[in-house]
Amino acid sequence: MIWSSFVMGGMTVIMAYALFSGEQEDELEVEILDPEPDDHQLIVNDFSGRLHTLYCENCRKKKKHREIRPRIFECTRCKRNTDLRIPS
Repeated sequence: MIWSSFVMGGMTVIMAYALFSGEQEDELEVEILDPEPDDHQLIVNDFSGRLHTLYCENCRKKKKHREIRPRIFECTRCKRNTDLRIPS
């Protein structure tokens, strides 16, 4: 057996152990630092203020689109709706 492969295997095991043991500490810190979910939540009631640059099929150019509902956009030039929801 080659000693260098034995040493490399041992170093790999030590690094894998250090990598996976460090994740448990991070999860505990997140639980301690997170505030209660009811205290600081951002609620968005109006989607009309969001503008995104998307490709418009009618204009055949990249144009600004306004979000009228979650994941549904309307072209500011031709008023065509673009649905980006994932079909189920």
